[in-house]
Amino acid sequence: MDTNTGRRPRGRRLLAGLAALTLLTAAACTEDDSDDVASDAGTEGEGGAGGEGDGEVRISGPETGAEADGFQAALDVFSEESGVTAEYQGSRDFETQVRVAAEGGDLPDIGVIPQPGLVNDLESSITPVPQAIIDEHADSFDPTLFELVTNEGGDVLGVPNKGDVKSLVWYSPSVFQENGYEIPETFDDLMALADTMKADGITPWCIGIESGDATGWTLTDWMEDLMLRVHGPEVYDQWVNHEIPFNDPQVKEVAEMVEEIWFTEGNVLNGRQSIASTGFAAAGLPVLDGDCGMHRQANFYAANFSDANPDIEFGPEGDVDAFYLPTISDEFGQVTLVGGTYIVAFNDDPSTLEAMEFLTSAAYADARIEADFGGFISPNQDHDTSLYSSELDRTLAEILVEADPARFDGSDQMPSEVGSGSFWSEGTDWVLGTNSIDDFLDAVEASWPS
Repeated sequence: MDTNTGRRPRGRRLLAGLAALTLLTAAACTEDDSDDVASDAGTEGEGGAGGEGDGEVRISGPETGAEADGFQAALDVFSEESGVTAEYQGSRDFETQVRVAAEGGDLPDIGVIPQPGLVNDLESSITPVPQAIIDEHADSFDPTLFELVTNEGGDVLGVPNKGDVKSLVWYSPSVFQENGYEIPETFDDLMALADTMKADGITPWCIGIESGDATGWTLTDWMEDLMLRVHGPEVYDQWVNHEIPFNDPQVKEVAEMVEEIWFTEGNVLNGRQSIASTGFAAAGLPVLDGDCGMHRQANFYAANFSDANPDIEFGPEGDVDAFYLPTISDEFGQVTLVGGTYIVAFNDDPSTLEAMEFLTSAAYADARIEADFGGFISPNQDHDTSLYSSELDRTLAEILVEADPARFDGSDQMPSEVGSGSFWSEGTDWVLGTNSIDDFLDAVEASWPS
């Protein structure tokens, strides 16, 4: 589908749908306003939506600074069209705050949740997404994104809000041009390019996994991307859900691919011994100077380039650009590893659900992109990708909307003992050489909660 011209013309027809939804939800609220969570969230604290439809919606989430300004700019468009006052307040500690609020009852009307696992943890406090919204918008997103936040009863708890593309490789366009390198179209091409770089005296890869208490998380992304490419989404899901053990031969095959790329002499800047001590934030910066050729990392790494050089230019004619990490075969489609946030409702007030309808729509994505505060890529496949102000953002958005299939970050879905525990720590020991590949996989498997 052409993402610029083939999208559904929903934007300015949104209010008709909102009005119908309001009539439906108002009736539902009249019949049952006894829900403790909805009542507490709507009546405690200033600006709560309440149970009377007062036309005000409080929204909270982890986005701050320019990202928060962009969110509010899109909400202002909604407020102007609907008459509902919607205000966003962001905090970097939101994940902790929302857990505390769920215990105490003083929740915002709508929350921006950074992980599907947290959405599921908050299930008892969440008002499921109305079926009218699902019916209208479900086909605008990769279905997997909804499946991750669907409970055992079949209720969808949240809607995708912001997307991160993780299946990316950063590079210097000038280095590629000077050496006659072309963007690889297949994984074999990528490996051949790495060999050519070595022959030309350029270290192919910049890699660093040090990240304080989170050291090792970048390894998980590499393994997830390769799992999708080697074995496909079905096996990926089995791995994430522990339907196959962590030390399964298919998992080991993927780890062996990482081993070959990372540990082969001359493949990584400063060698294998530097990977665990090189900080994530600085790991890709040598790409700018041509000290290494490529850096596999998500779109959010652009902020690190900008921090290093505020005047940096992105794109194929700029200082740095990114390309899609190629697939290994055509068997599994354009598999893409993604991350992102979800929007959830903490009450069923008509104003809250009006805002939910807007936040699920392509009109919201278009309004936020047009505000041009940066830091936002929409997973809504019907939004207008031509609205992004930079060529890089347009490229990233097109990768996201063309992903087929997309899979959410696997370690974020695994139990915390594994996904942000043994997978990180045991993987780091393997990279350091203090344990073997089998020791690494066996130890993670042994840590999986029964």
